[in-house]
Amino acid sequence: MLIQAKSVIAQQLMDRLREVGFPFEARHFDGDYCIGLSVQDFAQAFHLGTLLGLGYGTVAHDKIGSQRILIFQDARVETVAE
Repeated sequence: MLIQAKSVIAQQLMDRLREVGFPFEARHFDGDYCIGLSVQDFAQAFHLGTLLGLGYGTVAHDKIGSQRILIFQDARVETVAE
């Protein structure tokens, strides 16, 4: 599945993540899909924040097993068939 931005914020974030080489995926949040990232720990999350900068909206976090997930709530996306 490919990810398609539904907002300017999502497109800007996807472009920036590709630029810095950080993988992302669509994550379900509040009835919609948003850009989600898996990070190893908070140190990696803070480092990512310094790479990205500000302007990508609200960020939520979750923990699934040993994996930490960052979800950019305002970066709405949709999945499309390849």
